Amino acid sequence: MPTHDLKPAQTASTPRPPIQSQTVRIVGIYALFGLAWIYGSDHFIDLIIDDKGTLLKIAVIKGFVFILCTATLLYFLINRFLGEVATADRERLESLESLSQRNAQLRLFFEAAPASLAMFDRDMRYIEVSRRWLSMYGLGERDILGLSHYEVFPEIPEYWKEFHRRGLAGETIREEADEFRRADGSLQYVRWEIRPWYQKPGEIGGIVIFTEDITERKQFETALSANERFLRLLTDHLPGLVGYWKEDLTCGFANRTYCEWFGKKAEEIIGVGMRELLGEELFAQNEPHVRAVLAGEPQQFQRTLVKRDGEVAYVWSHYIPDLVDGSTRGFYVLVSDVTELKRAEAERQRLEHQLQQAQKMESVGRLAGGVAHDFNNLLTVIMGLAQLGIRELGPEHPTLVRLEGIRQAAEKSAALTSQLLGFARKQTIAPKVLNLNRAVEEMLKMLKRLVGEDIDLAWSPGKELWQVCMDPSQLDQILANLCVNARDAIADIGKITIETGNVSFDAEYCNAHFDFVPGDYVLVAVSDDGCGMDQETLAQIFEPFFSTKEVGRGTGLGLATVYGIVKQNNGFINTYSEPGEGTTFKVYLPRYTEEGAQAVPETAPAPATGGSETILLVEDEPSILNVAVSLLTLQGYQVLPASKPEDALEFARQYRDRIDLVVTDVVMPQMNGRDLVRRLLTFCPKVKSLYMSGYTANVIAHHGVLDRGVNFISKPFTMNDLAAKVRAVLDAKPEEVA
Repeated sequence: MPTHDLKPAQTASTPRPPIQSQTVRIVGIYALFGLAWIYGSDHFIDLIIDDKGTLLKIAVIKGFVFILCTATLLYFLINRFLGEVATADRERLESLESLSQRNAQLRLFFEAAPASLAMFDRDMRYIEVSRRWLSMYGLGERDILGLSHYEVFPEIPEYWKEFHRRGLAGETIREEADEFRRADGSLQYVRWEIRPWYQKPGEIGGIVIFTEDITERKQFETALSANERFLRLLTDHLPGLVGYWKEDLTCGFANRTYCEWFGKKAEEIIGVGMRELLGEELFAQNEPHVRAVLAGEPQQFQRTLVKRDGEVAYVWSHYIPDLVDGSTRGFYVLVSDVTELKRAEAERQRLEHQLQQAQKMESVGRLAGGVAHDFNNLLTVIMGLAQLGIRELGPEHPTLVRLEGIRQAAEKSAALTSQLLGFARKQTIAPKVLNLNRAVEEMLKMLKRLVGEDIDLAWSPGKELWQVCMDPSQLDQILANLCVNARDAIADIGKITIETGNVSFDAEYCNAHFDFVPGDYVLVAVSDDGCGMDQETLAQIFEPFFSTKEVGRGTGLGLATVYGIVKQNNGFINTYSEPGEGTTFKVYLPRYTEEGAQAVPETAPAPATGGSETILLVEDEPSILNVAVSLLTLQGYQVLPASKPEDALEFARQYRDRIDLVVTDVVMPQMNGRDLVRRLLTFCPKVKSLYMSGYTANVIAHHGVLDRGVNFISKPFTMNDLAAKVRAVLDAKPEEVA
């Protein structure tokens, strides 16, 4: 700490108090000696001599003696004085040299110190300053000695002035890391200290300010801290155990998972020996791998471990040596808990089996849909020709019975293809908002007749049931098929229960159950107390043509149809059954949440009637075209037959607004039915349209659901079906949707 020796040196013009005192002393001695000599010698001579001549001679001699004595006295006095002066000058010179040397050392200290330094007096005027200070605060080569600190930095904040006042009061103040914004806007970190210096013991002469630029160190520390946080965050969020063991087998690092595994805090593990942490048994198992890794050989091994809660875990361990200059200082430990992976592998195998089953069902569905499409075209011709033959022959004609048999067989075949399309999810549907409680109640009488009097059909409706949006005929198919299967599973007397309810599934539940999707659903469950099924049977019940019934009692398409309908409506189905314990089918249909939607009541179909309107009929299959022309002509309509879209466009150019309705197939070689209707509108802007097809096409429907405003009739159709649909489309208002 600076002392009073560091104050400015005295100048050469300052008078020396010792020289003045020495001069006064010499003069005083000389005066006293002279007075004593004159007075004493005269008085003594007067006492012993009376002769004047003798007195004169004695006076002369006395004068020479006085001069000699005074000269001798002055010689000794002046010589002594000059010696003292020389000694004092030498001492003063030595003192000045010492002070100069100390000032040089102080300057060297100021310039060589790693910190910037400035020394101030009590008025905060600069006494000494280092070049590092001038550079650090952007003062260049400016001479600021003698200037006030507040003059050099006029905008210095008040809190710094308070620090200065505290330093001048004798307090030492320091800050290890302080932010400092430079004039160019860059951020600088400094470490500073304010200390008082003393002129003399107890008297403060000013303060010294030490300032060190620690920006690089701070940036390095910040980067190092960020890296440490990153590594800690990374290792703490790794699913496995990460640790480091030193060469003496004491723990140097353990991530959060490592600590949790052993049920300890980090400070309870760091520095602990491996034998103490693992225990004798586990340490003995690990010891061969530890010795090998300390010899520089990486280790990888798998084993089972028992956790603190007693659960058996499967882990995969990696020991990685920490090599520095060829010697091992320790090793890193990476331990992965693969218990869930092993469980997931088992689950994956189970899901793969389910996926293969689903893919098989999808493939069979595509095959069934293609067969049904082609078969429907043939059935349309068969049913049409049979109806035309029945109409042309009289009621007593012997062939009439055969034609009626053909018609009935064709209708049964159509029902079979309808089931195939239902399974393949290619059945065309017109969804409506339904209240399942009301819909089921309307079916109960029919279902009771279906299951018979010996079986108790119980109905348990859910309260405040949500609405669904689906085709009512599909709900009929689901309940009819499930109830028939339940009836056949009951040997004699039993009970079938139908119940509904609201169900919600979250993501966690759906992740654990294949094919489930999170959301709100309406449940329809059909349960029976029949014979039940084993697991092998359960795995095949939704496959088409699979049946446990004897030959002639079923087609094997009932549950396949239910499965297809549920999937087409974005729902899912679960089956619960055990041999001898009965079976429960649970169907989950998505909740319909559009505001303002009301359940639509079913309306009875209008009786089929004919008309006189002009109909453009487009069908690329000649046999279907001929049959449809005949059916429509018998109803009184004027029919323009076209076997390809080009012919239909030519009719449209000729007849234009005289065409009232276009009936067209959906899938045709040159152009699909939807595009054909769009082009026809340029010639017949008011024409209405009716599409026909053997299965749902994405041209007019998405996932089997008809686009809004689309009129559709499914092949095969009867004469009455076609007549009723044509009449309904012709009579509908423009804003109505069929």
